[in-house]
Amino acid sequence: MTIQAISAKIKRMFYSSMPIKKDSSSMKAVRTAYELILQRPIDADGKSYWQDQIKNGTFSKPLLVDALVNSPEYQMLKKTPFHEMVHLARVEWMKHLPKGSFILDIGGSSPNIDQGALIELGYPHRPKQLFIVDLPPDEQYWGKPKFPQDRDYIFSWGILKYFHGRAESIASLKGLQNIKFDIIYMGQTIEHIVPEFLPDILDWISDHLSKDGKFIFDTPNRLITSIQSDSFIDPDHKIEYTPDQLESILRKHNFSISNSWGLLPMPMTFQLKKFSPQEVYDHALLSEDLKVCYLFAFSCTRN
Repeated sequence: MTIQAISAKIKRMFYSSMPIKKDSSSMKAVRTAYELILQRPIDADGKSYWQDQIKNGTFSKPLLVDALVNSPEYQMLKKTPFHEMVHLARVEWMKHLPKGSFILDIGGSSPNIDQGALIELGYPHRPKQLFIVDLPPDEQYWGKPKFPQDRDYIFSWGILKYFHGRAESIASLKGLQNIKFDIIYMGQTIEHIVPEFLPDILDWISDHLSKDGKFIFDTPNRLITSIQSDSFIDPDHKIEYTPDQLESILRKHNFSISNSWGLLPMPMTFQLKKFSPQEVYDHALLSEDLKVCYLFAFSCTRN
């Protein structure tokens, strides 16, 4: 059904196309339209706007319906939600990651599957050994997992071991001290780490990579999230970095960036400095232009 057809159908649900008198029935129509079309109660800004329209004598029910049906918010209701687009971009990025036989995933627990978030996200390879470090089960970000993490798991592809503790104290976790990894991975984790602890963590990661090992991670891009919100996009975030900021930090700690990806490009948002989530449907999920993307990712090697 086209937008015009949807608009016509909804208009028929209202009584008249003539301007409505300045009384309480006008705001009742507005509230009903928000519930019916946007599937939510009217917000304070919307209420103020439509009250002004009623006061000025410029309000009509068809005008109300047209405004809501043609709004970016309504357009997005008919498409994949923004947060799912973020997920799809990460799934697409995952296809480009290299194979590793010994992988450490910092912050990699999943509440849903015992194989962890990396494999749940669609990592196309299977390691011989996968080590996951995350908070104790009762403290994990996505809630307590549905399966025990006090044991090793043996799968057809290899062995999975869980370790519990904060990333900031990874150097003190027993069982990891003498292991070298092909890949050390952080999926949406680095922004949850107190910045003052990051240098020590990076040094530890550098010491625990094999000769050709890679440190791979993705994270929100503050160049875009600062347009979306004055505060961080998640209250648990300790910081949100720009690509240049993290590249500078990595180089100071003996890393060079071998590959980089931009996830979910939003060039209009970047250019106009106005957050426009509907634009993500107009672009590919990945881009080489990191600065305009909602997320960015690096693959790093030791110098």
